Amino acid sequence: MTMTRESTGKDTSLDQERSSNNNNFVRLSVNLSHETAQTFKTLAERKGLSFTEAIRRAITIWKFVEDQLAQGHELAIVESDGNPRKILFL
Repeated sequence: MTMTRESTGKDTSLDQERSSNNNNFVRLSVNLSHETAQTFKTLAERKGLSFTEAIRRAITIWKFVEDQLAQGHELAIVESDGNPRKILFL
């Protein structure tokens, strides 16, 4: 999957601002299995996100989890009945 920044094709101030800020971004090319790419696409569409924004959010969540674990915290899911279920990371 190759991710690219989309442009409207119009010379708007937003496009000009994006062009001037290109030095703040890194273009990535990621190879994913078809199944993983489809799963990612489905998740992004479910939230109405672009691939780029979905990647940003995934990285943010991954960093949060790693930071919490590094601090010795445990993560849990609270089930609908209010009971916590511990999440184990391998």
